Amino acid sequence: MSASKKPVYLDYAAATPTDPRVIKAMVDCLSIEGTFANPHAKDHVYGWEAAEAVETARAQVAELIGVSPLEIIFTSGATESNNLAIFGLAKGLAQKGDRRRHIITASIEHKAVLEACAELEKEGYRVTYLQPLKDGTVDVNLLQEHFDDDVFLVSIAQANSVLGSVTDIHALSSFCIQRGAFFHTDTAQSAGYVTTDFAHSDVSMASLTSEKVCGPKGVGALYIKRSANVPLAACIFGGGQERGLRGGTVATHEVVGMGKAFEILCHEGPSDARRMNELRERLIAGLAPLPGIIFNGSKQHHVPGILSVSFTRIDGRKLLPSLRDVACSTGSACASSDLKPSYILTGIGLDDEVARASLRLSLGRFTTAGEIDRAIADISRAVMQLQK
Repeated sequence: MSASKKPVYLDYAAATPTDPRVIKAMVDCLSIEGTFANPHAKDHVYGWEAAEAVETARAQVAELIGVSPLEIIFTSGATESNNLAIFGLAKGLAQKGDRRRHIITASIEHKAVLEACAELEKEGYRVTYLQPLKDGTVDVNLLQEHFDDDVFLVSIAQANSVLGSVTDIHALSSFCIQRGAFFHTDTAQSAGYVTTDFAHSDVSMASLTSEKVCGPKGVGALYIKRSANVPLAACIFGGGQERGLRGGTVATHEVVGMGKAFEILCHEGPSDARRMNELRERLIAGLAPLPGIIFNGSKQHHVPGILSVSFTRIDGRKLLPSLRDVACSTGSACASSDLKPSYILTGIGLDDEVARASLRLSLGRFTTAGEIDRAIADISRAVMQLQK
């Protein structure tokens, strides 16, 4: 199928096309003429060059979020970063004799956080799942209601992956640190588009990924604040790489791709965000006349590229199949195979029927105004037909 005949891609929150500049940087790491070698090989120039490329990428990732390269650990993606933060901290504290066993998270977190917490529950840990505000955010008042002396970790994403709503993680992290607990956040949907500046924040750990910002899949990072003295234990062993926290050979081409993607965001993120916000507003204006439409999430605090919409008086199971010219989703790609309504949408108070009749429309760097207009036309046609 030619590109001109393909539907409009509005699923950037699931995965983004890789920027050509990132692709070039990665390809340069694959051939004999490039930095293809094992970056942990210390005995020859090929290894030295690969190691230098990895450290350059580490610095590029660190610069985007305003921290030291020494605070960045490379992983295979945000899912592994979330797991390392949660399991690594639980294990590390237990090894030090810390007897706290209470974790607080939100009921609408990504499955990588929720399922990690569920596994710890099997081991006797206690997990509180906060019900968010109706706009999908969590504030200090919600956290304070459930906080006790047994809490050692709070994990709340900066931006929700379905709603796009942005929580003030800096206020939450300050609350936690003042009470002796660590704070972790998943920034997969927000890094580069929402202010982080973690050097001047109390955030203890932050998960990062490349695939949401026009970089490659299969690579991510965990920011670990040095001054927080996070007692993290390794979850993957085999060579002592990444300061002993993540064994295994670092994939140079993947890491270099992530670094390049983050470098581009450092320079172009603000202009990308402005343009994406304009396209998002264009999408809202085009869909607003549809009867029974509901715009989910926060009107004021949101990432530029995600819009969640629901419709009343239609059979939600027929909504996606009725779209001819739009490629989007009903929610997170990690749970899209489930026919149940999105737990995130029901978590903010939508009933099952309306939650099923929902679309997550996410755009990005390569989305055009013409594509937005095509999407408006196709969604409007499908919804009106189903409402009849």
